[in-house]
Amino acid sequence: MHWTGKVQPVAFTIFGRDIAWYGIIITTAMLIGLITAILLAKKTKLKSDDLLEAFLIAIPMAIIFARLGYVIVRPYEYYVIEGFDFEDFINIFAVWDGGLTIITGAPGGILGAYLWSRWRKVDFIRLADTIICVMLLSQALGRWGNFFNQEIYGAEITNPKWQFFPAAVYIAREGGFYQATFFYEMVLNLIGFGIMLYISRRLLVRGHGIPLYAITYGTIRFILEFMRDDGDLYEVVNFTQIILGVVVAASIAILVYLIMREKKKGNRIWYAKGIPDKLIKPVKYAIYKEGKTDY
Repeated sequence: MHWTGKVQPVAFTIFGRDIAWYGIIITTAMLIGLITAILLAKKTKLKSDDLLEAFLIAIPMAIIFARLGYVIVRPYEYYVIEGFDFEDFINIFAVWDGGLTIITGAPGGILGAYLWSRWRKVDFIRLADTIICVMLLSQALGRWGNFFNQEIYGAEITNPKWQFFPAAVYIAREGGFYQATFFYEMVLNLIGFGIMLYISRRLLVRGHGIPLYAITYGTIRFILEFMRDDGDLYEVVNFTQIILGVVVAASIAILVYLIMREKKKGNRIWYAKGIPDKLIKPVKYAIYKEGKTDY
């Protein structure tokens, strides 16, 4: 038995309720994302209390959307089953057991942040340009929850030379080594976070954040879909990749349009040493009319 096969999904038990590592890691990843967002948003004069409030709305919506996205494509596992009862109904919402889809969770979180922005009169577009990269950071850290749940892995590794972590991960229920897809995604997400952070601090183009995130994560996920073969509805991967391809292509078109629009205005869009502080305006109490919330 290898050390990677001795993973226990439950961290500890309180009052008869098991506390899973998955939940602990996801929560920790969210908190780290929040702290990072607070640090990044300082130049926009947005207070930490504001971002905390935004996260308290965005995170639940992200979880709801992520769970719905996971369950909807698995009807015969969750709700179209013989003898469907109340326990099966509760299982649909059992996020503590794992089963969250980032592809649908990310839009849910963005929608939550948008609704908060409208409520608090915050320029959502510029706020997204500043902090949306932290989503990749949180996603990267959250992937360790999949390690403890022994999920998100690829094809079996039969060559003994590659049967070690992180090249492969031992899956106890399968009794063998498999591609550590969760780890590959974690690394790529961290790289994507670094790239997005670098660009967002230098690219002065209003609205670049969301399409850049969609391009970055969409590309990562498109590539890794080829390696996801853990019984996780692999037969619909082609459909998933088509959706991802459309989203990435549309996001590239939007980003190119935004850049060309700024260039036609004669505006400088790239600052190699970072965007000067004098060009960074507060995002709160923005006017939502076109052309009046520019940098």
